[in-house]
Amino acid sequence: MAENKRPSRRRRESSSRKSSSSTSLLQEDDDVDPSPDQTGYEASVIKYSIFYPVAVLPLCIPLLVAFWFPAQWIKLTCWRCSLRSARYVIVKDLDGDLRVETVQHYEVPQVLDKSETSSLLGDVTGQPVKSPYIIHRNLRYLYNEEDEKYILLRGFDRGYTCAGIHDMAEGLSTEMHNERLEEYGANTINVPMKSYPVLFVEEVLHPFYLMQVLSIGLWLYEVYYLYAAIILVMSTFSVMTSLIQTRRNMQQLHDMVKQNCSVTVIRDGRELHGVSGESLVPGDVMVIPPSGMSMPCDAVLLTGTAIVNEASLTGESIPITKTPLSQSHGELYRPDRHKHHTLFGGTQVIQTRFYNSSSVLAVVLRTAFSTSKGGMVRSILYPKPLNFKFYLDAIKFVLVLGVIALGGFCYTMTIDVKLLGPLLAIVRSLDIVTTVVPPALPAALTVGTVYALQRLKKQQIYCISPQRVNVCGKIKLVCFDKTGTLTEDSLDMEGVITSTNQQFSPMVTDPSSLLPCPLLYGMTTCHSLTLINGQLLGDPLDVKMFNSTGWTLEEPGEDTSRFDMIIPTIVKPPLAGPGQDGVELGIMKQFTFSSELQRMSVLVKTLPSHDPKLFHVYVKGAPEKIRDLCKRDSGTCNVLHRGVAQGIAMM
Repeated sequence: MAENKRPSRRRRESSSRKSSSSTSLLQEDDDVDPSPDQTGYEASVIKYSIFYPVAVLPLCIPLLVAFWFPAQWIKLTCWRCSLRSARYVIVKDLDGDLRVETVQHYEVPQVLDKSETSSLLGDVTGQPVKSPYIIHRNLRYLYNEEDEKYILLRGFDRGYTCAGIHDMAEGLSTEMHNERLEEYGANTINVPMKSYPVLFVEEVLHPFYLMQVLSIGLWLYEVYYLYAAIILVMSTFSVMTSLIQTRRNMQQLHDMVKQNCSVTVIRDGRELHGVSGESLVPGDVMVIPPSGMSMPCDAVLLTGTAIVNEASLTGESIPITKTPLSQSHGELYRPDRHKHHTLFGGTQVIQTRFYNSSSVLAVVLRTAFSTSKGGMVRSILYPKPLNFKFYLDAIKFVLVLGVIALGGFCYTMTIDVKLLGPLLAIVRSLDIVTTVVPPALPAALTVGTVYALQRLKKQQIYCISPQRVNVCGKIKLVCFDKTGTLTEDSLDMEGVITSTNQQFSPMVTDPSSLLPCPLLYGMTTCHSLTLINGQLLGDPLDVKMFNSTGWTLEEPGEDTSRFDMIIPTIVKPPLAGPGQDGVELGIMKQFTFSSELQRMSVLVKTLPSHDPKLFHVYVKGAPEKIRDLCKRDSGTCNVLHRGVAQGIAMM
């Protein structure tokens, strides 16, 4: 077949991957299955002609079952076939749910080898080839000829070396961009907006509401007009309230994630300005402007530095400094491991720093729902199923009521069929069912949930899954993850402890009174602070530590004559400081804090310097980790124990 003539994109780009990267391509987050269980089906005219007339006859009950269980209906009305020729694919996700996905196609250019053609001009391009794919939970899965199944389409976040990502700095050609745009689709996060009629049908066709409709009809037949009218009003109010709340939540989520911006990209070796962010694809090279921007995708920095506010993803309002990715040939890029070099979608780049008139470049890694922002939206659209004991007990309770109602129905039918006749006996027996299983139960639960949501909203507490409201009444313990949630962010400097001849001196409460020493230099340089609009921002501990020394920090602004690629940041002592001789320190490179190492370090050069090859490294981190780097007889353990006993945060 012609489809097999086209070499896959993965093979064409294998030069920038490691040979062992094929296994890492299938790695994914816990909530995404890169290769779920799949079964293909094709439409059958014979089954349609048999099952649809049968489904309509008995009160359309089979059609309702098909609405509730679409996967089972596909099995009844379609023939099972290979995934390559399937029109529908039943996918079993990690939660065990079956979802029906419709097969779609995108066009790719057909590349023919010259050995298979009479052309002497090398490779030639024939007619476009349609390649199948499915959209499962807003992620795109492409059909793989070798595995004969649909595989998750990944971006460039796995399987590429750091050096391989740097090789993409020249950008894409227009032809390659168009091909990837067909393959990956537009860089948009669209939340589906269902209309009120669709929401109304979905709500009314719920089994509980269908039971209410049947019950109201039964009561009207028995001339219980008042009771039927009350239940009808309650049910209508419940349905309308639920529709309005659901539609409002959809609209809020749609407006929150909607983003349309213009970016500058490098394409065909030149910069293109005013390009829509929706046209970005993995491999595109963006130019991050000095004034910052809202990131429309996940990208990794190649050059320059960026100050980023990640509050939309992490909740932390402290700006973070992002540095360029290293060019290590043997190291695979991973977003979690190289997050200090990655600009995540949905975050705000406050400003960028570039030197010698160089631009700040970033390679696009993931787009649309594959980004970090898209993952958050998917977790809202497809929340994990509730397995609380509360809901299991509720289901058991309803089943017990159903068994009791069925027993009462059979008993009443047996007695009344001889006395009242078949029709009246059925009516009286159905009364037993409506008495045992209250039809107004779902309406009462819905009204109670909506009322609870309104009370929570007044306290600025928003619930993305109203089903959780009922479970909240069972909460006995609430845990918060870090300081700053319940306590204030400010810190007070207790003091510093210097050492001389491997002996610790008494605590100095005023660090600005210290004479020049390695400890003072470490406090003024070993941090990730930055200046934004003249304000020193960063980790509260670093801010407090640096301010206590009385030193000042300078970074390149409009006047960059004193700064270059070598020394981007300078710290200066106070003019009237003790023992200062005009020495300034230049922070040449930062090795940002690593949660694995629990420490950070900086490379510092003294200015002015008589030895251009002389540098110093200052390290700061958790005491127990730094202690492992020290000599055994340095006395660190005793100081650490005393500080912990007093409730002091030690660094």
